[in-house]
Amino acid sequence: MNLLTRVVRRVRAQFVRPTGFAGHVVGWIMATRSSNRRRNGWAVSLLDIQPRDRVLEIGFGPGIAVSQISRIAVEGYVCGLDHSEVMVKQAARRNAAAIQTGRVDLRLGSVDCLPTFVEPFDKILAVNSIMFSDRTLERLKKLRRVTRPGGCIAIVHQPRGPGATDASAAAKGHEIASALTHAGLSDVRVHTMKLKPVVVCAIGVNRCERQD
Repeated sequence: MNLLTRVVRRVRAQFVRPTGFAGHVVGWIMATRSSNRRRNGWAVSLLDIQPRDRVLEIGFGPGIAVSQISRIAVEGYVCGLDHSEVMVKQAARRNAAAIQTGRVDLRLGSVDCLPTFVEPFDKILAVNSIMFSDRTLERLKKLRRVTRPGGCIAIVHQPRGPGATDASAAAKGHEIASALTHAGLSDVRVHTMKLKPVVVCAIGVNRCERQD
């Protein structure tokens, strides 16, 4: 493995799980990059969040979507889980006022080890955060169990790196939609946002009272 390949792998790893000084830089990039902000804003708009909604975001990064959601769910509750301590700290600073009022709760954690929640969520969002392994279906089933009947789960993906095209994004959208259906979600639909490459968002509704 040559030096360039090792550097590229380390940079990509930081975007998956930011750590140390490099992680702080990556967080700043994610928070300030125009395409990232547009992507998060678009994803939030698809959720049709209401003032009293309980919303969970998996992999909130620097907390851009959390901030946008909390400005809408002014009488609700916004919880976030992220496996990067660096991101938890950055997002906490960005959402300090809402955290002080108790409307936002940011935790170090992941979908693979969900904490116990007092009540289920109306909306769940994950942006480029749970599609990195072969455990996607298992993870979606866990999320459905903490989604109230009638609530929805939105999974957003924008491919990055070599080979990232509109076609690969569309293929991933169909893959996510299929996984949502197999996880027990209904009325699954896929939305597309025109960026380079395009962003896909698959949304499914939890119609089932019984949680298996």
